[in-house]
Amino acid sequence: MKKQGELLLPGDELSVIEEFMSGEGTYEYEGRVYASVVGKAFYDMINRKTNSISFKKPGLLSIKKAKYVLGIVNGMKEDSALVSIYSIEDKIISVPITAYIHISQISNKYLNSITEALKVGDVVRAKALNFSIPLPLTIKQKDLGVVFAKCSICGTKMIKKDEEHLRCPNCGNIETRKLALVTVKKGGN
Repeated sequence: MKKQGELLLPGDELSVIEEFMSGEGTYEYEGRVYASVVGKAFYDMINRKTNSISFKKPGLLSIKKAKYVLGIVNGMKEDSALVSIYSIEDKIISVPITAYIHISQISNKYLNSITEALKVGDVVRAKALNFSIPLPLTIKQKDLGVVFAKCSICGTKMIKKDEEHLRCPNCGNIETRKLALVTVKKGGN
């Protein structure tokens, strides 16, 4: 067992699950708890959890104070969209931060598929839910959501048709998105 505050590397054994459960920055494998991130050992004696508290990154510190982030959807899974964050509020960051949006954090109404609200290549305005990597995001608020999208047929910049639909001025294709209502205006400006 590592000492409280000791430096940890991924794979370092922290405890057995009979003593402490897996907490932040750790995982359990065959009855033992291991560090999953570089950090410091922290044993929560009240909740009986062991944690590997990772070192804070400068970008994450500024996200804590930010009202929103801007990112590009660069991948889709069945229940989440993978996002690379390139801007914290209106300040561009040098190294993109990996994030994701779970389907439950898109809208208050039921979605059959995440592709009803987001597509690869969309630029989204989102808010961080907590500050671990990958960063979980939400776009549930009215001022959060897609701020720029291209037509999935011809690649032309889409324009806003109504509160949740975009229209392609080139081919007439209509697509559904979870739009950031404050940012996206009629005409796509």
